Amino acid sequence: MNKKIVLLHDNKNDLSKLITFFNSIQNIQLTLINSLEDFKLYLKNNSVELILASEMKDSLSVCKYIRLNKEISFLPFLYIIQNDNFENIKNAYDIGVNECIRTPINLDETLLRIRKYIENYSALKKCLMQSEKLALYVSTDKLTKISNNMHMQTLLLQSLKEYERYNKVFSIIYFRVDDMQQINSLFGFNTGDKLLKEVAQYVSKSIRTSDVIARWGGGDFIILTPHTSFEFAKHLTTKLHLQLIKETFISGLQIKVNFGITQVLKEDNIHIIIERAKKSLKRSINERAATTHTN
Repeated sequence: MNKKIVLLHDNKNDLSKLITFFNSIQNIQLTLINSLEDFKLYLKNNSVELILASEMKDSLSVCKYIRLNKEISFLPFLYIIQNDNFENIKNAYDIGVNECIRTPINLDETLLRIRKYIENYSALKKCLMQSEKLALYVSTDKLTKISNNMHMQTLLLQSLKEYERYNKVFSIIYFRVDDMQQINSLFGFNTGDKLLKEVAQYVSKSIRTSDVIARWGGGDFIILTPHTSFEFAKHLTTKLHLQLIKETFISGLQIKVNFGITQVLKEDNIHIIIERAKKSLKRSINERAATTHTN
């Protein structure tokens, strides 16, 4: 499979020998690009293993763009310099160039360096992919395939820090699928598990893209709602509650759900905010029980 290399070049400097040399090498595909915008367009449909850049106008702008782009931030960038000026070299390294190559270019040596950079970049990409897969594995609830308790605690800790530093308000919605013991007894644990899966996936698709749902344990779930006041979280909860009680799940089951809501307060930590949400949930359960008993 060909290794794709982009040469940033505007023809102002003579690199004809280098271009001819690389076009003759098997397994290397050299593409000439002469602007940042053309590079962005090229990236939409192509993967790149390395950037080789002459001292054209947009070269260092491309380097900045790469370093700020999470998906390609580690892409090797080699800079061919005609002017052996210390400030120019320092500026290039400060922006994120991996290596400056002085002219005249030793083609065989440069090819060896390029192959090594590409090899290291490929290995790094594999490591990052494995790391992302591992992070997803340890943060996902095995039954419902949504975030788990540990991941939610991490997100809550981050949200509490942002609230402390920047006063970014957030709320949490704590809800419980009722009668899980009875459902497991009547229909079996497989049905109970499938019900929790369906509820988790249904809520996950119903909430805002900025919100995060996690299974807290058993039939208990938490929704983290960033930049959301108590009143708006209450509005979101009412809407979600109406959707859930109308929905028919596995085996024609309709569920009962209770909710607790709380907004972050000063001096909160994870334990305090969760306990306050649980108390809110308990009040909701008691109020519903009292209403049912009265009726």
